[in-house]
Amino acid sequence: MKHFICIVGCVLVAFTGCRSESKTAAEADMCCVANKDSLEIIMNIPMKIKPEYVTIFKTAFDKCRAATMQEEACLAYDLFQSYTDSTEFHLFERWKNKPGHLAHMEQEHLKVYFKEIEGSRDQTDKKMITTIVCPILNPK
Repeated sequence: MKHFICIVGCVLVAFTGCRSESKTAAEADMCCVANKDSLEIIMNIPMKIKPEYVTIFKTAFDKCRAATMQEEACLAYDLFQSYTDSTEFHLFERWKNKPGHLAHMEQEHLKVYFKEIEGSRDQTDKKMITTIVCPILNPK
């Protein structure tokens, strides 16, 4: 029984200590494996916009960004326009965790944004790049 209590205690200490800054890389990696919902999500979404929709697209994004930046889980939400091709954009998103990003996908301002940009995207969009990182191993 003592052995069982000791194991349970060690497991609890390991889980509650995942946010400690003094962790080694191996310990931090184990924390991130144990709590996948704590992982940050970084996304790069390339978009090709039809020329006649560029102004509409940028205006809709600006409204959506203002509301999105108020969300607790949002760490970054930026749009970059190509210098050489005014119809090429990259949306860069960074979220504290998966539940925060999933909550964003249900927000009314995002639904309005999708409605406003309907039909604006060119079908030659490139593939979205999503990276999931352990915040302990990738300090700011």
